[in-house]
Amino acid sequence: MISKTMKLLAEGIQKNRRSLWEWQMEYARKAPPPFYCSIDLRDSGHKIVPVDSNLYPGGFNNICPEDLRAAPPVFRAQIDAISTQRCQPTGKKVLIIPESHTNNIYYIENLYYLHQITQNAGFETRIGWYGPVAPGSEQTPIRLKSQTGKELLAHPIRIQDGILSAQDFVPDLILLNNDFSGGYPKPLDCVQQPIFPSHTLGWHSRKKSEHFNNYNRLAREFAEILNIDPWLIQIDTEEVTPVNFDENQGTEEVAQVVDRVLTRTRKAYESHNVNRKPFVFVKNNAGTYGMGIMVAYSADDLRNLNRREKNKMSVGKNKSLIQSVVVQEGVPTATLIDRLAAEPVIYLFGGQLVGGFLRTNSEKTDEGNLNSQGMVFKKLCMSDLRTPHQDEDLDDLKEEPILELVYGSIARLSALATGLELAAHARQHN
Repeated sequence: MISKTMKLLAEGIQKNRRSLWEWQMEYARKAPPPFYCSIDLRDSGHKIVPVDSNLYPGGFNNICPEDLRAAPPVFRAQIDAISTQRCQPTGKKVLIIPESHTNNIYYIENLYYLHQITQNAGFETRIGWYGPVAPGSEQTPIRLKSQTGKELLAHPIRIQDGILSAQDFVPDLILLNNDFSGGYPKPLDCVQQPIFPSHTLGWHSRKKSEHFNNYNRLAREFAEILNIDPWLIQIDTEEVTPVNFDENQGTEEVAQVVDRVLTRTRKAYESHNVNRKPFVFVKNNAGTYGMGIMVAYSADDLRNLNRREKNKMSVGKNKSLIQSVVVQEGVPTATLIDRLAAEPVIYLFGGQLVGGFLRTNSEKTDEGNLNSQGMVFKKLCMSDLRTPHQDEDLDDLKEEPILELVYGSIARLSALATGLELAAHARQHN
């Protein structure tokens, strides 16, 4: 069933399509969206918001076959746009540098399909390997085997005189699928070939708080164009730094912020006639893979953490120490698949939708973190969906076109916010 909020957003987007387009293009010229990204959304029925933006997305294996077939031309268009921006051709050879592990067979499945998209876009493509290799094996490809038995060869990379190569393969462009959450990859600083997205933008440098500061500002402007309440698409987020849950550093500060966000959410619920108990997520500010995240219903939930909970909130991916968190308004999900809570994940190349999936988890409620053990994925095909025309009556539209229109618009808004974040980092790095 389409919620009142969904219908209101769809109607506003349709009526203001040209104004929105011009507004988005103005931002995109100043700060282009990332080469690719995935956006996790939550749709509660009373609001629709992003809850994460991933710059080096895994999960291409979860995109439906129709969207995978439609993705290569969009990938190619993104490369062409980069060529225009750089005023020089980007060439024909692309090297993908993935996460440096071999035991995640589902990630390797993702890598296989990303490789396929790149190849089918007309590029000579190879997988690189940025990570440890056995002594004497520096020139030996590493065999990767996916969840369905697909095999890939990952070639150890070499950097000499500013040129990165993988054995005899010298790429014109390097595509990263590695967030380097384990630390800054300094050897890539001297590489002369273009790297997308930049290695300077991994979770060693990014903060979720920066993304959501940008997103909420853009959401306010977006809402003004639609003449709607910005609360419907904003997500209350506060940063707390420094923290160390293992040593109780900053725990009381986090508890106080939890109380503030809960109080604001409670008041917003009252004014918007939302009849449910508010909650928050406390998240690793540099987190990914659903690690370093907890749900809280009161400040005391932070003050009364047990040892197991403290350990969980002390380290993130690759055992990196959690030193900063965001306290974020909890948005329950009203999306149900087979009676299970679900959340859409939307994939984009630049600002263009290429597909997505629905993440579900039989072990979680509609208020839980679905990106955790027990999660499964359902296809969410974009290429089967039709964006409604300006002259069509919303009452006559099926659910799918409205979902594409609204979810796609919120995902693009988050991608624009990521672009602003990246532009700020680029200025700092230069």
